[in-house]
This record gives sequence, structure tokens and C-alpha cells, in this order.
Amino acid sequence: MTGQVYWEAPSNIALVKYWGKKGLQLPCNPSVSLSLSLSKTQTSLKWVKKERTDEFSFDFFFEGEKKCLFEKKIEALLERIGPSFSFVKDYHLEFRSSNTFPHSVGIASSASSMASFALCLCSMAKALGHLDGPFYEKASFISRLGSGSACRSLYGGVASWGEFSWQEKKLGSDLFATPVSKVHEDFSEILDFILIVDSSPKAVSSTVGHSLMNGHPFLEARITQANKNMESVLDALYKGDWETFQNVVENEALTLHSLMMNSVTPFILMKPQTFLLIEKIKNFREKTGAKCCFTLDAGPNLHLLCLKSEENLVRKFVQEECKKHLENGRWIEDKMGKDGPKFEEA
Repeated sequence: MTGQVYWEAPSNIALVKYWGKKGLQLPCNPSVSLSLSLSKTQTSLKWVKKERTDEFSFDFFFEGEKKCLFEKKIEALLERIGPSFSFVKDYHLEFRSSNTFPHSVGIASSASSMASFALCLCSMAKALGHLDGPFYEKASFISRLGSGSACRSLYGGVASWGEFSWQEKKLGSDLFATPVSKVHEDFSEILDFILIVDSSPKAVSSTVGHSLMNGHPFLEARITQANKNMESVLDALYKGDWETFQNVVENEALTLHSLMMNSVTPFILMKPQTFLLIEKIKNFREKTGAKCCFTLDAGPNLHLLCLKSEENLVRKFVQEECKKHLENGRWIEDKMGKDGPKFEEA
């Protein structure tokens, strides 16, 4: 018995940052993100019946080439889902994957990759009659076991992960992400100018960074702050309050990097150009009144977010003021994606 499926899943950019783990890939604090439109991972999965063994059998090809290093991440994912996906050991799996965006430019490839793998595995389970529970919820659960932030890439628009309170209600789950539907029409089109400061591999991986939150002197304060910022940013998205949105998003970006610098083993991922560009963005905003703000993931590259109405003004700013400070003068233009992952018959 053979079968094949194809999925593409978007990367996402966190507004409230997930930083620090507990248990098996569970977040220390809630987070919320925007899924992107153009920055995606495309993955196909082919399965072929084999004699059952106690070992997983698979091959992984990235952009046509076999990638042994990433195979370890896939093997770890398969081991973690083994209790509910034991049927996988009856098949040899062949994953073929590619990205629509370059590596190490501030776009989380682990999020889109693991989301697309999880979707393929859930489609396989469904085709073979082994899927239990709602499809996207299960795929979000599985993708989380490969990469925490990947669980938010199962949905277009805005998605949250982790338990939190909003409007006096307890919402969300640590086990999987959920879509956020209450978004003001003013926030229906958010653009993302990704300013590439440095595309070299990070000196400290996100996995190591998360582990340094264990015993961090500000862990409890961070959890309190993240919960407060979740309420604030969700209120802002609901009401169309750009000023609050901007303040929370930038506060979260700088908090993330301050937590790195205050770890027991401190590290800095921002570069001099990162700081320079942050000041330029603030000055530009003060001078023009443009509705734009910055955020960063765990790296030196900036995401300059703005409303659709500010597109031409912000693009001109990037071209005239930012380009000369970017690696090879390069940036990527993306936007919030509304549709989420895409399935195609193979």
C-alpha cells in the first residue's frame, strides 16, 4: 500500500514571544503571532508499506538533496508522536521539502517546516483510518512536538498558543494553538518588511536559548509580563488600537533580547545595525506619524510591520534610509496571510 500527500504551511512572526519551555514542548508563557503569506515551506510525504520493525524508516530531501542533519529533528518528532502514530512503523516515509524564502533571514523555517510535516502525517493518518480528533487541532499538537512555534502556523491570520485570560475568560491551550478571530478590520492587512541585517547562522540556537530560561532570575516576572501583554495586544487587535499594538509588540521584541542578555550564560544576537535601524524606525515614525513598528525573533533581523495604508511611505523609508545598513542591501516584503496552510492532491 502506498500513498502521497502535499502540504504547504506558512511561517509566523510572534507578537507576544514564546520563550522558555516546561515538560514536553510546553510553553512557560502564552504567545500570539501573525502567519505570513509568502514565506512558506512546501512538503510532500510518500509512504510505502514495509515489514514492521521497531524502528522508523524514512528519508528526507530538502530542495532535492538529502539532508542528514535535519533527519535527526524528524526522528525526534516521530519518536514523540509514536504512542498515537505507531502505525507509521509499518511504512517507509519519504519527505521532500523546500522553502519559498532563504535560510537565516529572520523567518522561522522550523515553524513552517514542522507545521507542514505534521499536516502531511495527519493526512497520512486520515487516509489510513488512524486519525482521531479534529484534524487541525491534531496537526497543531503534533507540530508543537517538533517545534513549539510551529503549532501557530496551522492557521492563517492571528493565532495564539498557551493558556491565557482575555475579557475575563480563560482561553487557549498549552497543547495546541488556536485561531484568533476577533480582529478589527484595520488590522486585516498587516505588511511585513523583513530587514536582513545578517544571514549567518545564529551563535546560539533557539533550543539552547529556551533552555537558559530554566532558573532564569526573571522567569516569573516574564510570565506575568507575557500574560499582561497578551491581554493588551488582543484588546488592540480587537479594537483597532494601533498605538497599544505598537507599544506591546516593540516591548516584547526588546524583552526577548533582554532575557537573553540576562541569562546565567548571557548572549547577544542583535548586531550594531539592528540597534541603528531601531533608532531610525523610531525617528521615522516620530517625524511622519506612520503606523509602523518593529519586532525581532531570536536573531538580528528586524520585521518592520505596518498597515496597508502605510505601504508606499514605509517602502520609501526602507529604500532610502534602511537599505544601506542591510546585508547586501537586501530585504524581503511579505504580509499577513489569511488562508493558512494549503493542501494539494499529489
